[in-house]
Amino acid sequence: MNRRQFVATAAAGCVGVSAGCLNGLIDDVTTFSASPAVVDESAADEAGYTYQGTEETVRSETVAGEDVEATNYITEYTRTIETPLGVLGGDVDAGVFAVITTPQVSVADEDFNPVGDMTSEEIVELIQDQYDELEVGDSIDGRAVEALDGTTVSLDSYEGEAAFQGQQEVDVFLDIATPDHGGDHFVIVGVYPDDGNLPSDSERDRVDVIIRGLEHGDDVDAEIVEDDG
Repeated sequence: MNRRQFVATAAAGCVGVSAGCLNGLIDDVTTFSASPAVVDESAADEAGYTYQGTEETVRSETVAGEDVEATNYITEYTRTIETPLGVLGGDVDAGVFAVITTPQVSVADEDFNPVGDMTSEEIVELIQDQYDELEVGDSIDGRAVEALDGTTVSLDSYEGEAAFQGQQEVDVFLDIATPDHGGDHFVIVGVYPDDGNLPSDSERDRVDVIIRGLEHGDDVDAEIVEDDG
């Protein structure tokens, strides 16, 4: 599984949906911006994940002759996992964690950003429709993690199969959450192998540590990076 392509696909689907919401806005509202979210460095270290940077994405629509912009952020972490050569071919970025923030676009108490109403199943469908190297199966369970100043983050887990490095097909777990915090909608995505050499409970616990360590706001220490395609 190409982790950059996977993250880009998840982001493109969710951010694209948020951009489409702008057509419903009144013409005197022109700019909406999310705040970036990152993981506290000590939490990322504890979980064994490495920060890959935060991408800023600006989407524009023309509404009644007025240009309207929405700024979104996509933050990525990866975990290098040592695996037998016969499984994934040595050391690979097999664990991927991404958090997307997109602004709550509210006018007269009505939210125009459909990401806020999307279910985990709809997020999975967006990813599945655009990313050929991942086949997602049924939801297998759910859990809750407290993070983001006491916000309850409800996660849904799915079984799946991914082609790592474009060759070896490996069973994976996919975690999805869509909480709200600080005026933004979140889309949280974690994917990690389901392999006998990597206890799933241990990998799931790492994702929970990452989520508990989330920090969100204009003052977080985010390294803005360019989209590398």
